[in-house]
Amino acid sequence: MNLGYKLFERNKETGKLYPLFIGKDQETPMNTVVKAEIIQDHKGFAHRPGWHIGTTVPSAPWLMSKDGTYKSKRGKGYERVWCLVAYNDSIDYTNMVSRLPKKCFTDRLPDNGFYLFRESGNRVWVITDAIQVICIIPEEQRQHIMKMLDYDEQAEFEPYRQAMLKRMK
Repeated sequence: MNLGYKLFERNKETGKLYPLFIGKDQETPMNTVVKAEIIQDHKGFAHRPGWHIGTTVPSAPWLMSKDGTYKSKRGKGYERVWCLVAYNDSIDYTNMVSRLPKKCFTDRLPDNGFYLFRESGNRVWVITDAIQVICIIPEEQRQHIMKMLDYDEQAEFEPYRQAMLKRMK
C-alpha cells in the first residue's frame, strides 16, 4: 500500500464519510480496506472505474467554492474533509493504460493495483481498486503539509476563481 489524499464529505452528526460524487450515498468506513465498484450511474462524469485520489498534496483547487474554501454541496449537516488514505499499489497499470484510446480503463478496475491518469490542466490522479482511510487530516496539518511542499493553494485556485467569476457575469 502507498499513501495519498482524498477529499470526502463528512456527516457532522455521525462522523461518517462519503465520496463527493460517484457512489456518494455509500459510506466509506475508516480503517477498513474498501474495494472500488464499477458504478454505471455517473452523469456528468467520465467513466473511469476505481477510487480517484491525489498523491502529492491534499488540495484540489477545482473543487473549491468561489471563496477559496472546500464547502459541502450537501448542506449544513455536512463538511468536506481531507483524508490520508492508503491505496493498493501492488501492480502498476500506468504503461498499459497509456496505450488505450482514453488513457484509462473504462470497462474494469485496476485489479490489485493502480494507474496514474493525467487530466487536462496537468492534474495527475491515482486510480486504484482499493483504499483504506487512515485518518482525517486536521486543517492546520493540511496547511503545514502544503507549506512543507511549497504549494500555494490560493495561487493554484486563482484561475478557477477567475473562471467562476467570468461565468457569473
